[in-house]
Parts: sequence; C-alpha cells; structure tokens
Amino acid sequence: MRPLFAPAFPALPLPERLKKPAMELLGLPIKLLPTFMVNAPLTRAINHLFRLPISEGDFDFLQDRCLKIHITDLDLSFYISFDGQQLMATSARHFDVEFQGDSKAFLRLASRQEDPDTLFFQRSLMIEGDTELGLGIKNLLDSLEPEQLPILAQRLVQLAGRFKSM
Repeated sequence: MRPLFAPAFPALPLPERLKKPAMELLGLPIKLLPTFMVNAPLTRAINHLFRLPISEGDFDFLQDRCLKIHITDLDLSFYISFDGQQLMATSARHFDVEFQGDSKAFLRLASRQEDPDTLFFQRSLMIEGDTELGLGIKNLLDSLEPEQLPILAQRLVQLAGRFKSM
C-alpha cells in the first residue's frame, strides 16, 4: 500500500540539459534583491568571519584592490575589496582578479575537502586577472585554520563537509 502523500511515479533524474538552468534558478532570489540588501549582510559576515586575520593585517595586500568571486553554475558574482580597516562587498565594478568556479568547487574549498591547489590544477577553480594577487588570496585562505574562524563558521564548514557526494 502506497503512503498517502507518496508520488504515484518514482522521481526521475533531472536530464543534464536541465541541470544548468535549474542551478541558475537557485541564484535568482539573490539576483532579484537590491545590491545593498546583499552587500550589507555579506560585508558584516565576511568581517566577522575574518576578524582575526583582518586585525593581524593579513588582508592589507588587498587594500584598494578588488576580488571578483563568480559562481558559474548559479551565475552569481560578488565583489570584495579592503579599505585598510574592513573587507567590503561592493556592487559590480572593475576588479583586479577573479576567482571562478561552480558551487561544488567553492563548497569543497570552504569545507576543506580539497585544498585550493588541487581545485586550481583540476580547473575546478580558476584565477583570471592579476595572478600574483590571486595567488596571495589563495595562499591566505589556505593558511587559515578552521579554529581561527568563529564557532558558527566552523559548524558551517563541518556541515558543508557532509555534502561530499553532491
């Protein structure tokens, strides 16, 4: 006997040609928001997340420069700069370096399932623009220990690590 709310037909796998548009739809709510409604909380979050490295001057090399992070499968871009005091999420602007990859690659990076070098060598993540600046950012992120992050961020990294089979 079939449960009351079970579908009559088994779920079919999503055809490959529909996966890309389906992933882009996940980014749609963020794209529909006014820029300040995305950038203000993102600025607060990244400054909280990286408060220790910021206070130690680890981001000084990014001062007056701009990093673009492009998540290809969601078709989302974020622009991050440093004013000498704090990291800032800004609206679209000229950028010095771009990190791009799909959401899975960024998730693997954040959860430390893969080291940045592996992701770059596999071409899962790519650096374009000022590669010296990009390598500096990559090395900084690679040098951060999860214990340096706030407790909530540590838990999010652990949670992201559970999605290995995505």
